[in-house]
Amino acid sequence: MSEANVLVRGGSGPTAERLLVATRACIAEQGVAGATSREIATAAGTNLQAITYHYGSKDRLVARALVETVREWVEPALEVMAAPGDPTTQMLSAVQALTERFERRRSDAPALLEALALAPRMPELRTAVLDLWSDLRRQLAAHLTALKADGHVGAWVDPDTMATLLVAVANGLVLQVTVDRLGPSMPALSTQFAQLLLAAAPTEPAAPPGPAPQSSPETGGTR
Repeated sequence: MSEANVLVRGGSGPTAERLLVATRACIAEQGVAGATSREIATAAGTNLQAITYHYGSKDRLVARALVETVREWVEPALEVMAAPGDPTTQMLSAVQALTERFERRRSDAPALLEALALAPRMPELRTAVLDLWSDLRRQLAAHLTALKADGHVGAWVDPDTMATLLVAVANGLVLQVTVDRLGPSMPALSTQFAQLLLAAAPTEPAAPPGPAPQSSPETGGTR
């Protein structure tokens, strides 16, 4: 089990699960600031002491809830890329999986964005988010390495750096579509970006120039 999972795994049992579900619901409706201990306990049908008993503190419970939100967004892509198959097809399928998850869970997008914004100030949340991103980046880099070896992307592509860029772009797309609801859709944006990456395949090298034409001594022309 990773360090991040140990930090945020929280308690177990029906009460702990109700607290987690209630916390996620409160965050989705009111944001992290509105998810007070009293609101969470009331929604879970339990008392305030249950939060401390099962999770140690409200901050740990909130971190766990936010991590679960991030995990649910990332896991479809991880599952697609973990399966055997053609790297190009898997990359496009991973994009499609993330897009479908966004369309199904669009209402969770603000909570996802809030989790990412709070991560630098919440060590447990930051560790868990980085753990998930590392898994995603590692699998993306492996696929990009295969695509590069097969000539499907340019030799200039650095797999690890490009994988990190892809994660950053995915987060940015969620922000863009959540804020600008009248702009291009998530499927349109994500498909354009995936095709942009695959379009970076190396082109056939130009044929070297032939010898320059020489003047004919008889005519003064070329031959």
